[in-house]
Amino acid sequence: MQELISVIVPIYNVEKYLERSVGSLLGQTYRNLEIILVNDGSTDRSGAMCDEFAAKDNRIKVIHKQNGGSSSARNLGIEAATGDYIGFCDSDDYTESDMYENLLSVMKQHEDAVIAQAMSSNYTDEGVLVKGPYKDSGKVNFLTKQEMFRLLMLHVGDSSFCTKLIKAEYMKQFRFEEGRLNEDFELVIRMLSGISGVYSLEKNGYNIVLRGGSNSRSKFGEVFYNSLIENSNRAFGLMEKEYPELREEGIRFWYFQRLDYMLHIPVSYMKKSNTICWDIIRDLKKGRKQIKSNAFLTKKEKRNLLILSYAPRMSKRFHNIIMVFKRALGKA
Repeated sequence: MQELISVIVPIYNVEKYLERSVGSLLGQTYRNLEIILVNDGSTDRSGAMCDEFAAKDNRIKVIHKQNGGSSSARNLGIEAATGDYIGFCDSDDYTESDMYENLLSVMKQHEDAVIAQAMSSNYTDEGVLVKGPYKDSGKVNFLTKQEMFRLLMLHVGDSSFCTKLIKAEYMKQFRFEEGRLNEDFELVIRMLSGISGVYSLEKNGYNIVLRGGSNSRSKFGEVFYNSLIENSNRAFGLMEKEYPELREEGIRFWYFQRLDYMLHIPVSYMKKSNTICWDIIRDLKKGRKQIKSNAFLTKKEKRNLLILSYAPRMSKRFHNIIMVFKRALGKA
């Protein structure tokens, strides 16, 4: 018998995108799928659309639940999945038609494979390509867990679960943390500890739609950016415990996440009551030597980190003025 692949789709108020997303799964060249649509308390037509899809194709299962966030929807899907393998798809994105056939082929060719991943591309809401796949050679590479962790520390690795196919017996041992964002990264680094590595197919398989209503770094979302800092702390602890040879890469990641936070936080949020913000500023002040000597931070990143360490509020105000002028001149 053909192996069954369970694909879990958390859904919340995405009626505009849902037909394309689910349609890309129904159109997969690998047909033996169990498509689990988890309606996370949608208030638009998304829930009704899920039922309509299920009425037309018996591969679709629908779960309706109260709103609890993407992680809670995914976790419910994991519990309901009956497949030999598990994949994930976000309800505003869409897959290439041969993604699961290709990933299953990788898994079958390598008996030790627990996780296989494809490449992804980014598109605007209007369908304009923003960024193509990281690599597109068609080759399959094995990334040891050390190599995978290193790539994540350098922000070139892929932490998304939507590009991956995972053996169900392994995936079912884990759950996504609920009530937080950037949850893929946290779970990926946790799961790496129990395997030898990840098979990576250098071929586009997944398309991410950068829509305005999604969690975006274009504005400051406190929960999202707090999660970035929490994840950097966890990654650093894991590096010290399991990957001490990657200390410099881990330090780079730790400071980069703090830079990302500080570049996006509005000055009005930089109050003494914001302990995360002021802990970061203290970290930057204490870490000036580390920042200067780190081989993986760019000159620009080092400069920005150091400026923020000396004059956080003033440098933020100055940066805001520059951005206003750039926007006025049509350069931002």
